[in-house]
Amino acid sequence: MALAGRSRSHREKKNKLMTQESRKNIPRRSGRSRYSRKRPPLWRRFLGPFITLSLIALVIMLYLVLLVPDSRIQVGHHHDPPMPPARERTLDLPPLELPRDEAPHVSATEWWYYSGHLFGDQGEHYSFHVTVFLRDGLVRHTVFHGSLTDHDNGQRHGGQHRTAGIPSSANAEGFDFHYANWQVSGSGDEHVIIMQEEDFQLTLALTDPWPAVLHKAHGSAPPGLVDFGEAGISYYYSRPRMRAHGQVRVGREAPVSVAGEVWFDHQWGDFEASRLGWHWFALHLEDDSELMIYVLYDQHGEHLTTLGTRSRQGRSEAIASDQVRVRGRGEWISPQSNLRYPAAWDIDLPEGRLHIEPLHQDSEFDGRESIFTLYWEGGVEVSGALEGLGFVEMHVQPFADRLYR
Repeated sequence: MALAGRSRSHREKKNKLMTQESRKNIPRRSGRSRYSRKRPPLWRRFLGPFITLSLIALVIMLYLVLLVPDSRIQVGHHHDPPMPPARERTLDLPPLELPRDEAPHVSATEWWYYSGHLFGDQGEHYSFHVTVFLRDGLVRHTVFHGSLTDHDNGQRHGGQHRTAGIPSSANAEGFDFHYANWQVSGSGDEHVIIMQEEDFQLTLALTDPWPAVLHKAHGSAPPGLVDFGEAGISYYYSRPRMRAHGQVRVGREAPVSVAGEVWFDHQWGDFEASRLGWHWFALHLEDDSELMIYVLYDQHGEHLTTLGTRSRQGRSEAIASDQVRVRGRGEWISPQSNLRYPAAWDIDLPEGRLHIEPLHQDSEFDGRESIFTLYWEGGVEVSGALEGLGFVEMHVQPFADRLYR
């Protein structure tokens, strides 16, 4: 029994050893777990980079085709007819017609404007401006502005009023504005101005022996219409040399009888004046002609256009923009607003150079009480190739630093 037990024990050990050897000979798996995914096919491993490179190449091709000038595709380049010139926008509007258009209009902006030089029997010299603005908004309102400068003593006076609605006679022909102690009215060639404030008064009757002047850009078809580009379109006519007589009173002094020549402007349209800057010249010259020059700037202070009209006895001719050049000389800084304005101007015309000098440098009008802006409005003297008197208006806010630099 003992021998049999040893024999069985020996066989068990031998079987155990054989089992261990057989396990050693079984090939081992790689280091991945039995739960690892199979390696993807080769083509799938390169699909992502291929798509990415293809998209990059497509973007480069589109850039070369669409953006590089020399590589643009020219479709019908040799067969398409030339593009016709752009149609004037002013042709799509009703023409200006007088006396119908003397009256107020339904438009975003409108004004009636007067300026001139007046002289007394004893050589007294005054200059003035009067403007009535109509402005649309939540409530349509009317604004009155005016100034009077006594050039003998250097004193300047001004006044302004603002009211809702249109304080005008409903049945009046032309226009007839009344407010407080002010009146501005006109029908045809007869106008009346009354401007009365505590420290001054101006009363004038005006007549015009000549037809009105309708302004336009040189080469433009419809007279009386001016295109301001993005800012809109304006109707615009003038009576540039009205004959005036009346009275001026300054302070407590006795009224002075005066006479002189007055420039009248009427302008309206769906244009936004706050988006424009301008230097406007209205000049009475010694050869009995009148010169209007309008230098316009956009809301960024970049030059937009230059308009000009030369007139005499109601006959007028538009001046090409390349035939006139306006340059500011020097600089005047307003002590009231710190805005900077040219101190004087030179105007180059085919017949020579005109020198424009203010008669009263401090002629800024503070309209912030009524229209929230300031402008320079004053009488000037003309010398050089021609002599004369006139008025200049400058609206430079809010880009004064960019003009005439």
